[in-house]
Amino acid sequence: MTPSSTVLVLGISHASAPLDLLERLAGTDRPAEELVSDVTSVDGIDAAVVVSTCNRLEIYAETRASAPELDGLGELFAQHTGVDHEEIAPHLYSHHADGAVRHLFAVASGLESVVVGEDQILGQVKLGLERSQRLDRTGRVLAKAVQTALRVGKRARNETGLNEAGRSLATAGLGFFERKVGSLHGKTALVIGAGAFAGVVVAALRRSGLDRVHVANRTPEKAQRLAETTGGTGYDLTDLPRLLTEVDVVVGATAATGHLVTARHVEEALAARDGRELFLLDLSLPHNIAPTAAELPGVTFVDLRRIAEEGQEDEISAASVQAAHELIDAEVEQFRTGLRLAGAKPVLTALRTAATEAAEAELDRLARRLDGLDGATRQEIDRSVRRIVDKALHQPTVLVRELAADPDGARHIAAFTRLFAAAESPHDSDTNDPNEKKIEAIA
Repeated sequence: MTPSSTVLVLGISHASAPLDLLERLAGTDRPAEELVSDVTSVDGIDAAVVVSTCNRLEIYAETRASAPELDGLGELFAQHTGVDHEEIAPHLYSHHADGAVRHLFAVASGLESVVVGEDQILGQVKLGLERSQRLDRTGRVLAKAVQTALRVGKRARNETGLNEAGRSLATAGLGFFERKVGSLHGKTALVIGAGAFAGVVVAALRRSGLDRVHVANRTPEKAQRLAETTGGTGYDLTDLPRLLTEVDVVVGATAATGHLVTARHVEEALAARDGRELFLLDLSLPHNIAPTAAELPGVTFVDLRRIAEEGQEDEISAASVQAAHELIDAEVEQFRTGLRLAGAKPVLTALRTAATEAAEAELDRLARRLDGLDGATRQEIDRSVRRIVDKALHQPTVLVRELAADPDGARHIAAFTRLFAAAESPHDSDTNDPNEKKIEAIA
């Protein structure tokens, strides 16, 4: 990592691409670890973090290029997802330097989510960082940016009112049902999946007043552990057709590919429900529940597309969103200043090292010329010289830090580096050194 390293992001999300395309991207079985490794093999890229969700795939990279070439990353993006580059390219977006950091902070704050203010994205950003750390593919600049984003995301929610919005996709989806039939109190739900996201969904269902929440998963034991937190029961996926006849709400919350609930499953279940309506909420990409089930009478179907198109019933106030953006702008400026100061640190360290070494060399020479000095006197001379060095360096150190924090800090540091390099070059031989002559005179 060099002081000139900056952050780049290349991504695709629900805001830039149709959900049909996102569903195809989500269907890839190539692990994010592979994408991280491929990205960091590109010349000029020192580190990478991949943020992957059902409606977002983003590559954050630490790059040494002032104007990074994106074509290679776009090709890697396409190879990883299995979608032709020509098809995916129009939907990709990119940001560099401050723009990339601002985007990362906005993503972590939930401002770029389908449900503004939702907080699951914080965990997904953290997961991306931890994955890169395990692979040793996280540079100092990028790691600092992501760690700062996690802090900024929490600040934005707590200080601007974003946390008063729908806190998850599950909450937003359930809102559609509640507007149609009123309270869900007393009804029974079934969650398909038992991972981290399913756990969030289960908690949201319980907060909505549902009487019981069951869980179905490929591993029944895992489903049982999650269901027990709500007084429900865990089931195998093979039990889905029967469960569709019993529960009121079915939520798809697993990353499995292929429809786990087909239109035929739903149609057969409706025949045994005695006219009771079935509410289907699919929060997954690829879809867990066949969208064609929405065409059947007696079914209310909500998926990410509908949530994105219709938005939230209780929209966050424009003032809260504006306050969050202002907070992010201030944090971006602070992050930028921090990078400038980090760029000044090697220069200041080299300056102090050079001054200290020069002082030590003069003290050694003085000790050789005045070998009759007692220990106490030599220590006092040593302390005096070091105090002179500290005082001489104090003002330049303060000035360099102030210049580094300036918007044109990088240019100031470059000029100071050249000046220091010129001053450091020796111009006199040892025999013509005036300090040498003064020492000889004292001796």
